Amino acid sequence: MKRLLLGPHAVLEAIRSRPGQITVVLVASSAERGHKAALDEIRARGVRIDGRPTEELDAIAAGGKHQGLLALAGEYPYVGWDQVLDLPDDALIVALDEVTDPHNFGAIVRSAVAFGADAIMTLKDRAAPVTPVVVRASAGATEHASIVRVTNLARSLDELRETGRQIVGLAAEGDVSITALPPSDRGRVLVVGSEGHGLRPLVRKQCDVLAKIPMPGKIASLNASVAAGIALHAAASQR
Repeated sequence: MKRLLLGPHAVLEAIRSRPGQITVVLVASSAERGHKAALDEIRARGVRIDGRPTEELDAIAAGGKHQGLLALAGEYPYVGWDQVLDLPDDALIVALDEVTDPHNFGAIVRSAVAFGADAIMTLKDRAAPVTPVVVRASAGATEHASIVRVTNLARSLDELRETGRQIVGLAAEGDVSITALPPSDRGRVLVVGSEGHGLRPLVRKQCDVLAKIPMPGKIASLNASVAAGIALHAAASQR
């Protein structure tokens, strides 16, 4: 199944990281001048560009914001589970437990790529897949990410623990601050719960430690993507 990349950021990031995945780039005839720099780079990378009426791009985007530029690409290239198991000893992995909101998913992917996470785990069911909304929310970071979909997150975390990796769950009632985690010689898995319910009990049981984000202000909780960004910054600084 083809996927859509909407807007210049998503299109350019995809072409820079996976040019062979791009079938064609469509540009609204009225937007060609405004996107000259992007179009020059796209041509230089050997990707075909077609000019089309804005109305045609609107129809293809089906309500998505394309800013006069979109690309048709192949299926999103999720990585395999074996690739995650084979990551280096110091790998930083993000695991998402039923994160269903595509905007949150995209924002977490963006933070994960920005802070050098080596892989992102999500569920095949009861979780947002990579869609044009996710790609746009990530500002194209999905095209630089290694994302794996698993059937059973608790079982997958158990497998990662057997490799020696430290499993850290984010929880408001955590035992330690995210900035004061015990050291780990075999990498770390940061587990982020769903927007409404946090970590499920079976997933929570797989965590070696529950970590909290200190919040001295009057608000006692953060949404999943903001919490993940703060935790990723802390984890990256401890590598």
